Amino acid sequence: ILVVDDDQSVVSYLEFLLSIYGYAMEGAASGEEALKKLESSLPDLIFLDLMMPKMSGYTVCRCIRSNPRTSAIPVILYTASRIGPEEKAKGIELGADDFLSKPFNTQELKARLDRLFKRRAEDMGYNPLTKLPGNLFIEKEFKNCLNKKGFFAFCYLDIDNFKAYNDLYGFKKGDDAILFTADVVKKAITEAGNPDDFIGHIGGDDFIFITTVNKLDAVCEHITKRFDKLVFQYYDEEDVKKGYITSRDREDKLKNFPLMTVSIGALTNEKNPFPPLSAMVERMTELKSKAKKDPNRPKGSFVVKF
Repeated sequence: ILVVDDDQSVVSYLEFLLSIYGYAMEGAASGEEALKKLESSLPDLIFLDLMMPKMSGYTVCRCIRSNPRTSAIPVILYTASRIGPEEKAKGIELGADDFLSKPFNTQELKARLDRLFKRRAEDMGYNPLTKLPGNLFIEKEFKNCLNKKGFFAFCYLDIDNFKAYNDLYGFKKGDDAILFTADVVKKAITEAGNPDDFIGHIGGDDFIFITTVNKLDAVCEHITKRFDKLVFQYYDEEDVKKGYITSRDREDKLKNFPLMTVSIGALTNEKNPFPPLSAMVERMTELKSKAKKDPNRPKGSFVVKF
């Protein structure tokens, strides 16, 4: 939980209360500091004081809701005075989830926290950035697929060299690249797939889509061609001309990385039934990783069928 308040005594008091309830807490003394912290880590909930110097709680709340990375985080606004109808209406308009007045009633505080966390757990079915179905829906759709007649293709897509791009260009540009990829997959399914095909977002730069075998090649071709054609808009002109970026690898060494492409691993049930979901994703990830390292792999985005 992130507590944003310029009054250190309030921050300390909330830290004490939240620790009793089993929550870890981090403090920010200003709106500016809070937004900076949100660039590197995302809390499960934000306590936000309305009346702060320089940047008010309203302004901070607006910034949180306008950023796709933080827009789904629950926000509780609070103030020293009783919150009137106008203040509450403004807070609701800006996307606040709840309101509290100081001094805090400990029982009320815990009840509101429990309610918000329960609601957030129910909302976890969708990815907060892309708004695509998340892991719960992916598992459900996969089980539905097992009970259907016909031949299906379960496809696992990720972005090549995304980490290097994200490290160099920053989280905001990284989120833009993920949203772009989601849009590419959605357009491909719409234009080349079936009306009831499924698209899910595992998280990060990993996506799942399920289509029928007879539509697989067309959908994958749409994705790879469109991605490779439009991905340049997310790079500086100089990097596009070079055809690579210079960023740090996982060992913190400078290295040249190619521009982003996508890799798609596709498994069908034409010859054998689908294995359990977890085993299938693990196996596809392993085989796709080997294919990426193959020196004879085609240039640009590619598809591997298993």
